[in-house]
Parts: sequence; C-alpha cells; structure tokens
Amino acid sequence: MTNKKKTESAKRDMNFFSEFTSSSGQTGSYVSFILLVLFGLLILGGAIYAVIFLQTTTIKKDINSLNTKMQSETYQAELVAYTDINNNMDTLNQQYYDVSSLFAKVENKEKIDSKYMDTIYDNIPKDVVITGFAYADGTINLSGQCDSYYSPLDMISNFTAAKLFTYVGITDITQVDINSASATTADLALMKKFTFTIQCSLKSNYAVVISKLVDNTVGTPLTAAKSQMLSVGEKYTESGVNTFTDNGKTYTLSRVIINNVLVPEAELATIRQNDSVSGLVTSSVDVKLFYTLSNGGN
Repeated sequence: MTNKKKTESAKRDMNFFSEFTSSSGQTGSYVSFILLVLFGLLILGGAIYAVIFLQTTTIKKDINSLNTKMQSETYQAELVAYTDINNNMDTLNQQYYDVSSLFAKVENKEKIDSKYMDTIYDNIPKDVVITGFAYADGTINLSGQCDSYYSPLDMISNFTAAKLFTYVGITDITQVDINSASATTADLALMKKFTFTIQCSLKSNYAVVISKLVDNTVGTPLTAAKSQMLSVGEKYTESGVNTFTDNGKTYTLSRVIINNVLVPEAELATIRQNDSVSGLVTSSVDVKLFYTLSNGGN
C-alpha cells in the first residue's frame, strides 16, 4: 500500500516538472522567432544602408566630376564665349534691324520725273492756287486754296484723265472762316474760300515696313523690320500687335508711329481692341510699334 502511494506521488512530481519543461520549450521557440525577425531586419537595414551609401557615393562622384568640368579651362572658355555672345545680342540685333531697314529703303527709293510737275500745272483750274508741294516715298502731296468747293474735284478729274497717277484722292477740303481773319475788306475780297490737300500716287505698288522696337531713348529693335510690297488701294494688316515675346521676356504695346506721325490715343485704343494695325496703301507706309517690358518679365 505504501509503495503504491509512493508511485502515485512520483507520477505527480513527474507531471509537475513536465509542465515546466513544456513551457520552457515554447518560450525557446518564441525567442528563436524573435531573433530571426531581428536578424532579418538587420539584414534589410544593412541592404538599405548599402543602397543609400552607393547612391550617395555616385552622387558625390558626379558632383566632383561636374565641379572638375566647370573648373576646367575648356568649360571656362565656353562660359566666357557664351557671356560674350549674350552681351553682344543687342548689338547683333541692332545690326540685323539696320540691314533689313536699309534693304527696305533701297527697294523703295526713286526720283521724281519732271513730267509729273508739268501734268500738275497743266491741269490746275483757274481759281486754284498751289501753296504746297511735297514728294516722299512715291507720293505727291499738294496743298492749296480755291474759290469753289468743287475745284479740287475738278483737278482730280483732270489728273485721272491724264492717266499719269495710279491713285488720286482728296485728303482734306476745309472752308476758311473769313470772319475770324484779321484782314481788311480788300484782303477779304481776294481771300480764297477753301483750302485743300490732294494725294497723288505715282506707282502701282508700295513698300509697307513694320518695325517692333523697345520704347526707350534709342528705340532698340526687338526683331528685324518686316517689309512687303502691296498694290495701291490694298489693305495692309499686322495682327497680334498687343504683345511681343522674345527670349522669355514679354513686351506690351505702348505707342504707334505711322509715317513719322504719332497715332492718337483714340486710334491706339482701337488698335489695342482689335490687336492689329491696318490701313489702305496709297503711298509707302512705315509703321513703328513701340513696346515696354511687361511686369513680371525676366
């Protein structure tokens, strides 16, 4: 009986220690798993560090190579050459503009023949007095005085019949305000009642030159002058005039001069509204578009 109790007691002791042995085995498995995870993270971190190290080394190598290249005599010479070219762009652009303008002027240059003077004076009505005669760029501008409103119209009819001019038109007929004239009665009796201006075109085609310039004291050209030959009565048009962009800089139209006459603000507003400048060709046309650098330009 006593031996049986000892046996049962021994079994209980064995079961008691087996529980600890089993628990210890599970704990060892967890520790091994954690160690494996840590080892894997260590390997991953090492790999990431190696990649970053290689990239950093490559970037440093590229930077050193670039610095070496920038400090080389060849690169410095190229940089000096680029700077010189950039500094000379304004001069080259000015020369380009001058040459293109010269060709446009030479193309349209001519001398007036004496036969035009003879035809004009042979066809003047008796009450007409010529007070001004001007020739420029293939066009004769006549100004004068007359007693009748219709006398300038008669003179135009005579010129047309002579078939000497390609175009003849009246620019202006104005009645003289005799009451405002400070003259004697005798002078008023001799005074002509109207003044007029007539334009006579000598050629069938005329040059239209359009220039784009910086609105400064010297009028620095932005590009070469654009020249074209158009027939009398034909309409010239230059679109997209409100702005001009060149080399990353944007310029805005500030004023317009046509044949050395500044375009009034009312007409300039129309040009801006239509984003174009246009007109009929009755003589040579010289359009100068002036621009200022827009805000935010580089």
